[in-house]
Amino acid sequence: MIGRQHSLVVELLKSSATEGELHLPGKSGVFIDIDVRVAPWHDASGEACGTLFILTDSTNRTTMQRELRELTQQEQAARDQARSERRFRELLEAAPDAIIEVDREGRIVLLNRVSENMFGYSREELLGRSVDLLIPQDLRTRHAEHRQRYWNTPSTRPMGSGLMLQGKRKDGSEFPVEISLSPVESEGGLRVTAIIRDISKRRTAEDRLRAVQENYTRELEQRNRLIERANRLKSEFLASISHELRTPLHTIIGFSELLGEELEGPLNDKQKRFVNHIHKDSLHLLELINDVLDLSKIEAGKLELRREAFDVRGALEEVLASIRPQAEAKSQSLGTVLDELPALDADRTRFKQILLNLLSNAVKFTPEGGSIRVEAGLLEEMAQFSVIDTGVGIPKEEQESVFDKFYQVGQTTKGVREGTGLGLAITQRLVAEHGGKIWVVSEVGKGSRFSFTIPLHAGGNGQ
Repeated sequence: MIGRQHSLVVELLKSSATEGELHLPGKSGVFIDIDVRVAPWHDASGEACGTLFILTDSTNRTTMQRELRELTQQEQAARDQARSERRFRELLEAAPDAIIEVDREGRIVLLNRVSENMFGYSREELLGRSVDLLIPQDLRTRHAEHRQRYWNTPSTRPMGSGLMLQGKRKDGSEFPVEISLSPVESEGGLRVTAIIRDISKRRTAEDRLRAVQENYTRELEQRNRLIERANRLKSEFLASISHELRTPLHTIIGFSELLGEELEGPLNDKQKRFVNHIHKDSLHLLELINDVLDLSKIEAGKLELRREAFDVRGALEEVLASIRPQAEAKSQSLGTVLDELPALDADRTRFKQILLNLLSNAVKFTPEGGSIRVEAGLLEEMAQFSVIDTGVGIPKEEQESVFDKFYQVGQTTKGVREGTGLGLAITQRLVAEHGGKIWVVSEVGKGSRFSFTIPLHAGGNGQ
């Protein structure tokens, strides 16, 4: 230490400095602070003869300066702490939810103004009191158990984590609350900060919404029952009226055929044309009535499938023989691509009706000289059949609608709309009754492929 102080003196002598500070041990061994001033020493003639050192004990002054500096730092720290506490209090009071802090014994040690307003107590009435004061009497035992379990494993439980309780105001009224919990370390030990939200308005809105939904559901169920009854009555009426219409229509068709045969005498050209119109339109009307009758039976749940085991090839040949004259009239080719199939367990008549409907559509929507073919094969536990044509095709946006009742895709190759718009709707329902599915793949100008499946074993809706 002395060496270092000596170095300071040497430096003072070498430089132009005139003062400095030393920290030297006194006689008792206690270090003291010394101010050093340096000045040249001249003799009586004015010549420089040495250096004059003036040493002053500055221990008291430096001690006072150090204490003042420490006091200033303490005051600044106190001001910073007060500023932080004031900011914390401002944030606490500005919070939209009630905030309460409790110690391990469940005593309230901190709360904000929202807590006072929410529960109706003043700050003085709550500080130091048990938080159970804010909980309904019948829930306090269960709340104490929850609190104990929380203290065993304290963790943050955010709002919306399912922690919902009932709060109790000073006037005794109760209200639903949602709570968020967070453990906080403090000088007094571990505490818990609870953020409490009054959800009375939300609960009321939810109850109202639930009541509206339940009322709407009841009305909807009642309306559905009425619609189902109306549909059933409509289907029963159509089935009845269709049956009554077919009887006289068969008479008209029969007599028009007899007239056309001219067994009772010759007809002139005009009469022949009239008889031909009567016969043709009567057949068309009969087709419409049969379609309506079939659809009505299906919708009324009165369609019964008569399942039997039969050879697919034989049934297909019968359908092709029926449709071939129409195809030949438009110079269309009919072909088949058939894999080996086991005997099909289905309603033979309805199966033929499905194929006939699809082939009739293919002939209608395929131009002259086009081609139509039927493919059949196995698809897992299903028999799959497809009717492929080179017709006008179906726009993509209409492909889901072609199976709707009375829906007609567009004009046939003759430039007009033909048919009743019920053929594909009936076909879809007949396939569904067998427990299968039907779908279409088509492209405008390139034709369509209608495919359907039928289970190889009985078990569809018709059983």
